[in-house]
Amino acid sequence: MLIRRILIVNDGGLPVFDYEEYSRGDEVLVSGLVTAILKFAEETEKERLSRVYFEESLYILTVIESVILIFQISDEMPGEYAEYVSNQITESFIENYREEVKNFRGDVSVFQGFQETCKEILLQNGIEIVNCLIDSTEGKKLKAWCLYSLENEPLIVKVNSPNYNIDSFTIFQVLGKSFRKISENVERCSKGTCFHISHEGNLVQAILLPSVFIVIETAIDEMTVQRFRQFKIKSKQQLKDIIKEFYKTDKIQIYSKKEFLGTSEKTINTRYINLYDLFNAAEKGLEYLYKAPIHVQILNIDKGVTVIIKLVNRVAFLEFDSQKTSASIIESTKRMFEQEQIIKDDTPEAMLEKS
Repeated sequence: MLIRRILIVNDGGLPVFDYEEYSRGDEVLVSGLVTAILKFAEETEKERLSRVYFEESLYILTVIESVILIFQISDEMPGEYAEYVSNQITESFIENYREEVKNFRGDVSVFQGFQETCKEILLQNGIEIVNCLIDSTEGKKLKAWCLYSLENEPLIVKVNSPNYNIDSFTIFQVLGKSFRKISENVERCSKGTCFHISHEGNLVQAILLPSVFIVIETAIDEMTVQRFRQFKIKSKQQLKDIIKEFYKTDKIQIYSKKEFLGTSEKTINTRYINLYDLFNAAEKGLEYLYKAPIHVQILNIDKGVTVIIKLVNRVAFLEFDSQKTSASIIESTKRMFEQEQIIKDDTPEAMLEKS
């Protein structure tokens, strides 16, 4: 766990707020100890203490407007990043509860609303997600993941696979940066997720939050399929029919790849062109790592879900008006590519490129 404790006490040593997600029932003991240490430091050293180090954790102490904010930080969390997050929480608390602090008479319930504020700040800074990645069984199954600041600085890097290709982290950075740029331009949104899947079973997921982004690499063991080349001989209408059958999509548009590779047409939706830029960045990264001929991208942002599928010689854009889980889309993808398509089409490939 990155942050192990968020505790706020008044200048008399009384705890007024303890973040419930990390609470351990010893807030009176901790607040009394920290208050005593602070007073000892001020009286003997004539300086105000701001950090206390233990073997496996660090306490960041902030004294402001008659309260002491105590953050217990795991040694897995970089110091500058911990200070950035703790400053956000401190500023939010003082901004929202300045009057309650001044007029405090012992009723700690007035600070209870800060529980949700605290949780939102931790989520926006990736703490909640990273805690799951560190602690959960599923998180330990991931090949690798990296937490980045919006300035593309790696904050936390974890590799679980032996002999892991470290070049992946460069690709991660490109994918995360591209996703952030495209999502801002296309949807004006501040958060969302982007899954990019190769049909060798490799999956890279980018999670965009207001303060950071997280990029994760994992594998879907049962995702490797062999029948994708059969889609090359289908007409555009046949492909639409097949896709609609498996995805139950609300809207679908299919283009030849040449339309996005130099001979762009005015009939192409500008939004699709922007999304294809993101798809291209992701595809190049995954092809560099895995050489997979087929890729699927799932873009889940504030206003809906868009899926992009590369079908050997075409690109399909699928839009869903209602929310769809990434798991259900991945399952539909697996079933579509595993299905033997018995419809034959004798149309020459040159004609198919133009259809």
